[in-house]
Amino acid sequence: MLGLILPLFLILLCGYVIWRAGDSFIEGSNYIGRNLQDGVKGATINAVASSMPELFISLFFLFYLKDLSGFSGGVGTSFGSVLFNSLIIPSVAVLGVLSNSNKSQIKISKKIIIRDGLWLVFVEVVVLYFIQQREIGWKESLILILIYCLYVFYLFKTMKGGHKIDYETPFSEKEKLSFLSAFMILDLKRLLVGNKQLNAKKAWLIFVISSLIIGFVCYFLVIACEWLGSETYTVPVFGSLNGLGVPLLFIALIFAAIGSSFPDSIISYKDAQKGNYDDAVSNAYGSNIFNLCIALGLPLFVYTLYNGSIILTEDLVSLISSISIWFLGLSVVSILVYVYGEGVNKNRSYLLILLYFLFVLYVFYSASQSV
Repeated sequence: MLGLILPLFLILLCGYVIWRAGDSFIEGSNYIGRNLQDGVKGATINAVASSMPELFISLFFLFYLKDLSGFSGGVGTSFGSVLFNSLIIPSVAVLGVLSNSNKSQIKISKKIIIRDGLWLVFVEVVVLYFIQQREIGWKESLILILIYCLYVFYLFKTMKGGHKIDYETPFSEKEKLSFLSAFMILDLKRLLVGNKQLNAKKAWLIFVISSLIIGFVCYFLVIACEWLGSETYTVPVFGSLNGLGVPLLFIALIFAAIGSSFPDSIISYKDAQKGNYDDAVSNAYGSNIFNLCIALGLPLFVYTLYNGSIILTEDLVSLISSISIWFLGLSVVSILVYVYGEGVNKNRSYLLILLYFLFVLYVFYSASQSV
């Protein structure tokens, strides 16, 4: 039992630190992208900022576990994050707004959903095509990176112009915390800015330091996922312990994906609370595109450039193929839910949440069959 409790506790602890550090660099990213048009800011600045955990996790999976195991972890994290971002994050944001208002539904720009949704489905098809070829090298990885560059270029090319946002005022006397209290909860904005107005220099400093903290924690999240999926593993002091003994792909699909998605959840929820509904949804979809093209593509590019192509086994390709039906299908369903009708209500949000839990049950069932 300890063999399961220890990695699960470490995953929860890493998730908490990612949440707190992510909350801080959201402040930095919001300031950096304060003049961008709604929908563009969410799909670019916010999406990149909130997807840093996925990038670090894929990087550590590849360079710590190497080849097939590392690739499985990276793919699992990216695929799982895509579904969590598409189904859970916007739904929770919508439910949070509707629960605290008299509104029966929230209107979201269909143009933005169709724009980001089509790009996402296109990227998903490209990734699945590469996997079916059973060989991933630097050329395939570079194509994913270039697709993201085209996506960002398209967004800025079609942006009609931003609007200047008055950034929040300094903390009031009641909101002030001691240095020790701010340090304990990893509130970098309070530590670095204090009660002063945030500026570009401080915003970038918060952004960089938060990213470094998240990167450090993601290393331990990868280790915890490896422990949880292993049949046996050794930990100093505790000795030899038993894990679940299931493929790492299944562990990454759920635990690494959810643990890395805390920043996305925070950004979308806060945007929705402020009435920036387009940003709340476009952040989720923009993060998905970033996860597949950059968070997965960039580590693969660096790794395969120096170590050669990764040759996938038939078993791994078959395993990923069984997940791909859910992966593509639920992405399309989420797009249709947001596009169909005049707005998104509670029932549609509950439907998307239910679909995600059905996916989780499928993953657990598939994992049990692989033991």
